Amino acid sequence: MTDLILTWLCSYLLHSSLLIGALWAAERFGGLARLATSTQETLWRLALLGGLVSASLPMLATLPQTAPAGAARPAVVMQEAAPVPADVGPILVEAPAAVRPSAQLGALPLTTPLAPQAHDVAIGFMALWLAGAVLLLLGLALQWAWLRRTVRRLPELADTRWRTLAVRLAADMHLPLPSLRHAQANWASPLLAPGRVLCLPAWCLDLPDDEARAVLGHELAHLRRRDPAWRLLAAVMKTLLWPQLLNRVALRRLDLLAELACDAAAAAPAGQRLALAQSLLRCAEALKAQGRNHGPALACGAASAGSPLFARVRRLLKSDDDAPRERRGVRWGLVAVILAALVAMPAVVVSHTDGRNLLDRFDLGGLGDSMSFSVRGTRIYSRYPGGSFAVTLDGKVAFNDAEDEVQTLTGTLIVKEREGGLTREMVLKSMGEGRIEREYRVGNESLPFDEAGRQWWAKAVRRMAEDLTDPQVRARKLFANGGIDAVLADIAHAREDFQRRRRIEAALQLDAPLPATALDRLIAASTSLQGAFERREALSAIARQPLAETQQLAWLAAAAGIDGDFDRREALGTLAPKLLDSPAVLAAWTDALGRIGSDFELRTAIDNQVSATPQPAVLAAAVRAAARIQSDFEKREALGAVAQRMQGDEAELVEAYARAAGGISGGFERREALNRLLDRPKLAAAGLERVLASAESMDGGFERLQVLLRVAEKLGQAKPVDASLVERVRRAGRGLGDHERGQIENALDRLG
Repeated sequence: MTDLILTWLCSYLLHSSLLIGALWAAERFGGLARLATSTQETLWRLALLGGLVSASLPMLATLPQTAPAGAARPAVVMQEAAPVPADVGPILVEAPAAVRPSAQLGALPLTTPLAPQAHDVAIGFMALWLAGAVLLLLGLALQWAWLRRTVRRLPELADTRWRTLAVRLAADMHLPLPSLRHAQANWASPLLAPGRVLCLPAWCLDLPDDEARAVLGHELAHLRRRDPAWRLLAAVMKTLLWPQLLNRVALRRLDLLAELACDAAAAAPAGQRLALAQSLLRCAEALKAQGRNHGPALACGAASAGSPLFARVRRLLKSDDDAPRERRGVRWGLVAVILAALVAMPAVVVSHTDGRNLLDRFDLGGLGDSMSFSVRGTRIYSRYPGGSFAVTLDGKVAFNDAEDEVQTLTGTLIVKEREGGLTREMVLKSMGEGRIEREYRVGNESLPFDEAGRQWWAKAVRRMAEDLTDPQVRARKLFANGGIDAVLADIAHAREDFQRRRRIEAALQLDAPLPATALDRLIAASTSLQGAFERREALSAIARQPLAETQQLAWLAAAAGIDGDFDRREALGTLAPKLLDSPAVLAAWTDALGRIGSDFELRTAIDNQVSATPQPAVLAAAVRAAARIQSDFEKREALGAVAQRMQGDEAELVEAYARAAGGISGGFERREALNRLLDRPKLAAAGLERVLASAESMDGGFERLQVLLRVAEKLGQAKPVDASLVERVRRAGRGLGDHERGQIENALDRLG
């Protein structure tokens, strides 16, 4: 039974990872962007639940069958393994067959017991999984009970207007009327609780009729789609199968798609699209005021934890022609692809078959070397044009000073190289008391150790010594014999990025201080690293050293060449505390930032830098970099990080900030960026003039009003009040409604 459950769980983790991972990758590369919301939701639900189906299908064949009475039982034939001839040399065994799985088409080998050590690990893993599932399920049950009890105690909503609107909408949607109750004070979003209870926060009760209908339409759409039941099922599934972390990705995506579907249903009546968008913005304000407390996780709300409100607002403000659509054949074709995958996946199971002989027959033995692994010890495998090199060490090995022969060995060492269709292999086994047994093979034949074999072995030992010797020990040995030049020459001779990066790090850890020329050569060596991770790690290690201006310029040029936004941002973060504020260095830093294509990574890099070195020159460079961000949210966050470290009286910096904020198209995001600037303790008249000019071009009247009121509040903090700025506030308010302009006049009248 243990094997059966463990096999099912491993199969589920594999199948669900493939399904969810493939769909996530398709979405990341834009493959789902033009599909309708309903199609995306269907695909994500199949990916979420498909792993359960595909992992369970093979289990049906393993259930015990009751044989008919009197039926003959088949005889069980046992065949012993053939004895190994005495003259056969040692054989490469990289892992016991019972613990080295490989993919095979066929039935599940559920009758083969695991090795004792592996069985203990399996029992421990299953115990951990079951204990975690029980505890999490208990917590979920308590949360569910608490929510039902809390909702029953909430006061009913007696507002006649809301009840009338709810009755009409429920009748139009052919749904029974839910119970309307006041939400708890700390629940900022309208939500559907268990028992068909709609809880409305206090801010909702003052909404105009069109926005109230939009809120009700959204929540009733959740009821029509049976989202509360689906949310409970998803919570139970996430709890029971907690080792599969990708389920959280799928559930977050399904939550967003559910919100978009309900938005579309609520915005369908004429004139409701703008009303729903406005209600979502009000909900965002309430969430911000209450610390983003959406409400209970098991309830369906207008703003769930995985619901980006402003993305939904932007989608609502687009025309219907921009909504994703696809042909019905495309939808059913995609569903058929996933269903076909569910049928095929149960054929990929775990067995104990070793396919090395089959690979060798097709001259693919190198593939087997790369896929196999050792349960214990050390394994190194590398490929190069025309061949491969593999080392398996179970024990410890030491080499002579010339690094062309093994000096001491404990355990077993196996070296295999495939080159030009020829396979050479050396097997060394420690026999105790310093004696080593050797076997040299060419192909599958054991041969005497000839001159060609000696040359090959000396070359292989040098390669092993480079790979198996600790880089720091190697660097100290070279430094003691030949100084820093020997260490740098060894770095240049490294064959692979991984080796070169580790040798660079080892050189930086030498006890002796490195001269400036050595740092220059290390930076140049890091530039030759092609892998993004390896170059990032090498540059991060170099950044911890004191670097002069010319060295920082070379370092930043190397960082700009990193292939990957995340790795480039991480590397720049290591230099951030030591970045010089000279014009040349800041220009190089800005150029490196310009290579980052992701708005999130660019904003994070700016935030890291201004947090580490908030000098005025750095802040100015950060504002220039932030102006290139396309996303309104990320640009607002980047500018906010700069504003947090400004005094407010830097005229040129304030002007650049306001100009960058003017490039934000969204009214809410621009308002927040300008408010961050207005939060500064000092802001000269010229700065206020720049804020007003940026606010004047805002489309949203409500957002412009909020900025103008903040400016009026700022004017009241300085005495005497600048009359020209007061008049400028009035001019900026032109075009607003009478009510909004009246609020501006009231604020200005209080200035005296």
